[in-house]
Amino acid sequence: MKTWKAHSAHVNKVLFSPDSQYIVSAGFKGELFLWGVEQEEKVQVFEGHTETINGVCWFDKGRKIISASGDGTILTHEISSSRPLQQRKDLKSGVQHLKVTKDENYFITSTKANMITLWEMTDGELVKKVKSDKNNIGVLETGKHHNHAIIGGLDSAVRRFDLPSCEELEQMDAHTEATMGFCFFDEDRHAVSIGYDGGLILWDMTTHQALEKFKVGDKGYYGLDVSPDGLEVAITMPYQLKRISLSNLSVIENELPAKGNYSVNYSPDGSNLVIGSADKSIRTINILT
Repeated sequence: MKTWKAHSAHVNKVLFSPDSQYIVSAGFKGELFLWGVEQEEKVQVFEGHTETINGVCWFDKGRKIISASGDGTILTHEISSSRPLQQRKDLKSGVQHLKVTKDENYFITSTKANMITLWEMTDGELVKKVKSDKNNIGVLETGKHHNHAIIGGLDSAVRRFDLPSCEELEQMDAHTEATMGFCFFDEDRHAVSIGYDGGLILWDMTTHQALEKFKVGDKGYYGLDVSPDGLEVAITMPYQLKRISLSNLSVIENELPAKGNYSVNYSPDGSNLVIGSADKSIRTINILT
């Protein structure tokens, strides 16, 4: 495990680039950094946010990133430049969630007022809004092979919406208190979700039914990702990383120094994991050795 002292406050999000050569990290104080994996150092500082960054996504084959903040700004950066290429702003409230559609024609943001705000990626035009009917819910995932989105959060259910129509397709009973993360895999035919209650659910997304439910920890904040080959899931929790095989549910555990471990992501080449933590650090783990 390698530890990089990365930010001046909590690290909210970490994400490998499509070529696995870079990591983007987003922080609680509006810091947005680019790291070279081989260099093991910061190679770019992205300007523009002043408050907590709650979502970041790669697009355009890894040439650009889009990020959204509690200050209401939604910024697009080319990775070669520190200054924003494009800026949008939600004037009513801060942005709590951000996801890009699989065709990259649209992106979705969520605020306290709207669980879905659909934007055109190219020109930044607002396409459609769906008002929140519950507190603290938003977009948790967009499909990797189809244009659909999962909405959840501080609710016992998760809902699937078609895109770009924003029509609700179905509702599924999920976790007892809140759904912290949701990930599609197997060409969107299956998914996993993690709850604040420490429960993990394996979903059949063709029938929209739970296949397996089991406990991975106590109540707390969890990070979640599925490996590129769809064979295992990584879960971060207080002081711990668990990698669970999706074939036999065997578990590999790693101790972590930080209590809060908010984000975890597999590199697309399947060789590494990156974790963003409350102790201002990012950590990489080579999972092939």
